[in-house]
Amino acid sequence: MTLLSVDLTPVPPFPQGHQNWMIPENRNAVLDTTYYRQCVLDTDGILYTVAWLDMESAQGVYDFSTIITALDYAASKGKNVIVRIFYKTYVAAHPKPLPAYILSDHATYGGSPTSGGLLPNQFSAWTPRMHNAAVMARFKALVSAMADVIGSHPALQGISVDESAWSLTSASGTWPVAGLTAQDTTNTHREISAHLKACFPDKEVYVFCNYFEGNNAATCLENLRWYVAQGYLPAITDTFRRPENNASIQPTDPAYPMAAKTLMDVEWMSTGADDSGLTERMIQNAMEHARCGAHISAWMARGGATSNYWVAMKNAMAVVG
Repeated sequence: MTLLSVDLTPVPPFPQGHQNWMIPENRNAVLDTTYYRQCVLDTDGILYTVAWLDMESAQGVYDFSTIITALDYAASKGKNVIVRIFYKTYVAAHPKPLPAYILSDHATYGGSPTSGGLLPNQFSAWTPRMHNAAVMARFKALVSAMADVIGSHPALQGISVDESAWSLTSASGTWPVAGLTAQDTTNTHREISAHLKACFPDKEVYVFCNYFEGNNAATCLENLRWYVAQGYLPAITDTFRRPENNASIQPTDPAYPMAAKTLMDVEWMSTGADDSGLTERMIQNAMEHARCGAHISAWMARGGATSNYWVAMKNAMAVVG
């Protein structure tokens, strides 16, 4: 086993206070199971991820039952929830991420037959054409309907969406994309975020800003600072990454620590493809969160409560507090 070379000096305390939350490994997860119950009890709250595809079976036909169940369960355990809506896929084998009525209507939503509303991304997977007005309108309708159903739930602390990156920049040359400009990648994310804020006016709205395709690092930083100035809360994912991803330092990373309440999470790029060197890797994640001034650290419960991943994460939580 080869251990990572990491700095294991003591982690300084978080001056602003700090919480450790859990993230279910899968979207739309059932929390009241042997797999997750102890993870919920081990942490202060839940960053609960959902997928657009699973919430809209036909145009305007919504099902938010898994979110309601998660919120009710969290409330029964005295925990709060931040709901994060995903609309992009990162794995080629996963289903296309939009409802069937969009996929089958490329004349309205752009794209190609059977892939309406979508762009192929660098993961050999799919990113929605959010710059298409019809796609944006359907996503806004989803968020509005969600707010009507869960917006007043006492366990709901906040709301967020997918990362700002469209995942179109890669060595294979998927950028630029015809009909999509650098300004589009900024404007569409701002439009989505503004709608979240309008629909959930008394909740925390987190923005996961990393890349904005076509924009340089300075502009990405400007975008993040613009959000914070407008009252949004900053979020960033996978800051300390597994070795093969360490070169991909996100351009918004230098903005941290920020005065605003900050959410950071530990997901796939940090946990790695196997469990070698987990203790050191998770401690390094904890130290990065301290460096970046996280108020909430959210840890993906990969493998469930009895996995080596969760054991290593609990150890890191104990180190960081």
